Amino acid sequence: MLSIQGNNIPDTAIKIVGDIGGTNARFACVTDEGNFYHKVKIYPCADFPNIDDALEMYIDHLRSLSVDGIVNLQEVCLAIAGPVYHDIIDLPNNHWVFSRTKLQRVIGVPVQVINDFTAQTLSLDLLAEDELIWFDDMRPSPRGIRTVIGPGTGLGIAIQTPNGEIIPSEAGHIAFAPRNKHQVDILNLLWQRYSRVSVERILSGGGIENLYWANSSLDGREKNIDASDIIGLVNRNDPIAEKTLDDFFRILACFCGDMAMTAWSTGGVYLSGGILPKLQEFLDMKTFRERFQDKGRFTEFCRTVPIALVKAEQPGLLGCVAAVQKNQES
Repeated sequence: MLSIQGNNIPDTAIKIVGDIGGTNARFACVTDEGNFYHKVKIYPCADFPNIDDALEMYIDHLRSLSVDGIVNLQEVCLAIAGPVYHDIIDLPNNHWVFSRTKLQRVIGVPVQVINDFTAQTLSLDLLAEDELIWFDDMRPSPRGIRTVIGPGTGLGIAIQTPNGEIIPSEAGHIAFAPRNKHQVDILNLLWQRYSRVSVERILSGGGIENLYWANSSLDGREKNIDASDIIGLVNRNDPIAEKTLDDFFRILACFCGDMAMTAWSTGGVYLSGGILPKLQEFLDMKTFRERFQDKGRFTEFCRTVPIALVKAEQPGLLGCVAAVQKNQES
């Protein structure tokens, strides 16, 4: 649980944690005990040519909160929305490309870089009880595999083994597989926009916009509308917007069930990311469960897989805290 402990920066050593997505960069500072100081600072990635400038601005912000203008920075941990296997980090959903070692030299302290859904997965053990909403009575096996799935600017996925190892995944980029004629029609339309239609082209903020465009085109009145406006149209009973969200949740449930089978997720499937908490009022958990477990010969297995919605305010930052604490213990 993210708990704000104060407004001023302490004299003791602090660490910066950051959650770098396709749209926004979120930063916070924490002590060795994992206490957060002041509110999370959010910067639009589009406002900065690179991550160095965004991080430097945040450090300047911390200096302004310090009594003597000095920040005793000890370490930085960043959760990145994309692959982090090499020194050069290229975010797939924004323009930032950076070298971890170069950033470390610029900042002057160790910089740890982890995948954003590694962070989301690490956060699970730090969540308060009311930050997980279970879909039904199914609960995870204590030695089961966990799968975390989250639509946001992109579609993040990570898998955690019973021994605690986290396997980040780019499964959001696998090809979309339609389940019925309507979804085939959507796919045919999206092929006009993309040479290859991945699941992320549908299960993301931009994916909601793609679905609205496809459904309006099928209805004979093609429209391009921002995702936030589509949600507003749902509240006004717009039939195309309602169909868009139904498609979104139907396809998400099917994909989550596929991932549950792929990983054998007896430890649960956890729905995270920036979009789903905002759509909770439109999420019918009973219907989602039915679509999730509609797996033919594996229906019975999927029926037993627990599903939870993560309601934490900043799970990516919490996961960075967990990563820092894990380093201290090793």
